Amino acid sequence: MTKKRKPVANLFFYIGLAIVMFIILFPMIWLVLCTFKPNEEIFSSELHILPINPTIDSYIYAFNDQNKLLLYLGNSLFTAALTAIITMFFAATGGYAIGRKNYWGINAIIVFLMIAQMFQGPVIMIPWYKMASAMHILNTKLGLVCIYLTGTIPVCVWMMSGFFKGIAMELEEAAAIDGCSRVRTFWNIILPLAKGGLVAITIYSFILAWNDYQYALILTSSDQAKTVQLIINELIGSIGAINWGGIMAMGVVVTIPVVILFALVQKWLIEGLTSGAVKG
Repeated sequence: MTKKRKPVANLFFYIGLAIVMFIILFPMIWLVLCTFKPNEEIFSSELHILPINPTIDSYIYAFNDQNKLLLYLGNSLFTAALTAIITMFFAATGGYAIGRKNYWGINAIIVFLMIAQMFQGPVIMIPWYKMASAMHILNTKLGLVCIYLTGTIPVCVWMMSGFFKGIAMELEEAAAIDGCSRVRTFWNIILPLAKGGLVAITIYSFILAWNDYQYALILTSSDQAKTVQLIINELIGSIGAINWGGIMAMGVVVTIPVVILFALVQKWLIEGLTSGAVKG
């Protein structure tokens, strides 16, 4: 029997929770408010939380054709969406094979998947650069998708295996008795029960690809392949006066798709992350 917290304890709990939420959300709130301020007001010695002279010049600058924000947004959306779709396919099939079947050496495969995560980032950058160049996918969106998959598939296969382990084997046995094929059982019975895990790995892989900076910086150089994460760095490093309000507006625009996506599926995402880790 669980003990109920006393009213005073509840009060302190929610006050503490509100403080933590404010600390986490304040930088984002400040960023949004600054996008409606002129540059002079952003760097004013007098502190003003709300804009004194509201303006949308920062967003006009962000969507200026010269900055190519929409082109880079399209590149990021393509690479992130394709990464999520391919990851979902391999994670669902691979996770099912690992989670439902007790093959010899299955534990070694799981260990290998986890060890693979130790070799990410700068460790594989030079080998991957040479491989991408040899395969003629350097400076392409496909090259980015391929390297993102090396980071998403191992983790997502492991997560989905945990989900599939939590589904009763009796369901498959009953389907087999009724004459249902293994493919049909997997598609019509197992996958719907693992919906939370599928949503979790899809959003996880999408966010990982969307937020990437280092791979896109090294492996792309043309406007047709660059992702939106690079545009802010390019504008900061450009010659001349820096339009900080415009750069902040770009930061808000880049963040909005992920925030909306997470808000829509956060229930399934949290369920997938926790269940996949515990059951596995």
